Amino acid sequence: MDDDPGRLTIRRSPNRWVLLSVSLIAWAVGATAVFQLSLVLPALRAETGMSLALAGALVGVANGGLTVAMLGWGLFADRFGERCAMSCGLSLCALLLCVAAATDGVAALFAVFALVGATASSVYAPSGQAVVRRFPVRQRALALGLTQTATPLSSALAAAIVPGVAAAYGLSVVWLGMAGLCLLTALVVFLFCGQPRADGTPVVTASGGAEPVPWRRIYGACALLILPQSALLTFSVSYLVDDRGWSPVQAGWLLSGALLLTVLTRPLAGYLADRLGAPLGLMRIFAFGNAVVLLFVVIGAVTRTWLGTVMVLVACVSTITGYGLASTAVAGFAARARLGRALGVQHTLQSLMTTAGPVVLSAVIGKAGYAGAFAVIAVAPLAGGALLPVAAERPGQSRQQCSSTSVEGAPARMAWWTRRR
Repeated sequence: MDDDPGRLTIRRSPNRWVLLSVSLIAWAVGATAVFQLSLVLPALRAETGMSLALAGALVGVANGGLTVAMLGWGLFADRFGERCAMSCGLSLCALLLCVAAATDGVAALFAVFALVGATASSVYAPSGQAVVRRFPVRQRALALGLTQTATPLSSALAAAIVPGVAAAYGLSVVWLGMAGLCLLTALVVFLFCGQPRADGTPVVTASGGAEPVPWRRIYGACALLILPQSALLTFSVSYLVDDRGWSPVQAGWLLSGALLLTVLTRPLAGYLADRLGAPLGLMRIFAFGNAVVLLFVVIGAVTRTWLGTVMVLVACVSTITGYGLASTAVAGFAARARLGRALGVQHTLQSLMTTAGPVVLSAVIGKAGYAGAFAVIAVAPLAGGALLPVAAERPGQSRQQCSSTSVEGAPARMAWWTRRR
């Protein structure tokens, strides 16, 4: 084994980026395994005779299975490693999708897709855990931002392919194709997502380990800050069609454009957080900025002018851009031995918010219109930004940036304000 630390870093450094690529692919495939249901609702209703409400309930059951199992997979990754968690979860997901292809009964489909959601959730916390373990602090937010571009990329690609395949060849081909993709990804994860060296040392926290971590405030803020993103992705198309007179195709293209734009803005936000060394502080800036953007959305909705259209596009991009900062902040406070649990709790609470939030807001739209719903949404980033424990990040931030190392042993860069002092 080479004892020269310089040569060691050069030889191992590319492995971090290979692992990031594998984590991105795993996240994309796991997310698509559940998201594909939303894309095949017409074919599902035609083949099974389901009503629209029942087919929508099937989508909800799959998302419910995903939400319930997220924390469990995080704990599993803490115990057995993220490679084992992702490869086992995706393999089980592939098996269940094969069962779905051979299943005709509606009740059986509900049971199978609840388990599909539960197994597909194996990619969320473990993929973030794998990236955090391998990347030094100075690159962590950028790496997580790149990993989480998997969602918009996979959503755009699946929306272009899956409905056509379902219409032309039937649902069984869709399920079997997705099963093959899950199995192939599980193999890639097993081969290339190498386990980091066993290390029980805690990650240096933003508080320097001297004070208890304000987990309730961190988790509460993460849940509140995802509500605008979820609500806008759910209702922006309906708003443009109902209030602005757009066609569904035009509104869908606008939303797709916004999602693809976040493929660039998410890593940019991560890079900025790495340079500043303060993800919580940057999250607060994004939160208050999003509140201002949503205020303009409300004004546009009330006045029924072009302002509403433009600001909905801006709000879709701005609310999604800072999503990766939440995982970066959680990882900065978590002990390495409990990193999967911390990320699992974060993803679970955010998933619960994205499930329950649109249900409540749909009732608000029925009573107060889109302007009233957007006004309610605007409160969430204000509350979440105020709840963020930014002060807990500052006292030990310079120590964190000066002393933290990745699992690979690469030294972290000193925070920019520490160098100025």
